[in-house]
Amino acid sequence: MVSTSPDAVNHNTPIRDALRGGFEDVLGASAVRASPLELAEEAVAGFRPSLVVALGSVAVDAAPLRTLARSARRAGARIAFWLHDDPYEFDYGPKAEALADHIFTNDRWALPHYRHAAVSHLPLAACRRTHDRPVRPMAGRVLDLFFCGAAFPNRIALLERAQASLAGRRVEVRGAGWPASLSFAENIRLSPAAMADRGNASRLTLAVGRDLDIANRRFQLPASTPGPRVFEAALAGAPQLCFAAGLEILDYFEEGREILLFDEVHEIEDAIARSHREPAAFEAMAERARARALDAHTYRHRAGTILAVMAA
Repeated sequence: MVSTSPDAVNHNTPIRDALRGGFEDVLGASAVRASPLELAEEAVAGFRPSLVVALGSVAVDAAPLRTLARSARRAGARIAFWLHDDPYEFDYGPKAEALADHIFTNDRWALPHYRHAAVSHLPLAACRRTHDRPVRPMAGRVLDLFFCGAAFPNRIALLERAQASLAGRRVEVRGAGWPASLSFAENIRLSPAAMADRGNASRLTLAVGRDLDIANRRFQLPASTPGPRVFEAALAGAPQLCFAAGLEILDYFEEGREILLFDEVHEIEDAIARSHREPAAFEAMAERARARALDAHTYRHRAGTILAVMAA
């Protein structure tokens, strides 16, 4: 497997590492190789796989994707693209359609808008090696609310509206691009493992999708499928409060038993207060979500799906 953009501009190399681990869980370590795009031609020629999985964004115009596809053909391999930035970069999809034997899209609503003959929906997931944590008792959690992610405009607006009601609560927001107006936000990037640790140490982890299109003008598709943080936080034993941008999330986690949904900012403080009144209920919710992630939403499961689809 290989990334679809050079590592110098690829912020999602941990997903490549996680998917490699998933394939190793299914096939064994000796049957799997992972490579940055810059070294992919040599890696494919040397390993001669039967399947090349190209994972990531195809927005970088200089990325040598045609060279990658040619090297796969020379090795006698099929090539599948797993595009993980739909629908925000959907307009770049034809670049993958021209080269792929099969396309996997991370977003369900993007699926029917592709024109390729072989397209499947495949959400991102969590990595057991990186994210898995036992559920911590609520009494031992040092934060009331945690969020980690880039400061997209919709996230800034939501947290600015919630800030006054969160005064006095132990709130931590980490990522990039956060304004100084948010007193609890710091522009610090966390590793995937550190993010799992902080979620595990918080009474509630906030899940809010992004709302910033890069290349989504053709159909202006709204995002449908939750991003990987929902699966990662669940595996980390973090009770989650998820912004209800759509209901597809209920295909993955049960509302009230495995996650909580909200659509008004006052519900954030309400949920924190409830976590203090009903700690056992929140521990049980986190246990159920973690079990669901272990059962269905790790990269071992996603690797198994790719192999089954490509073998069909």
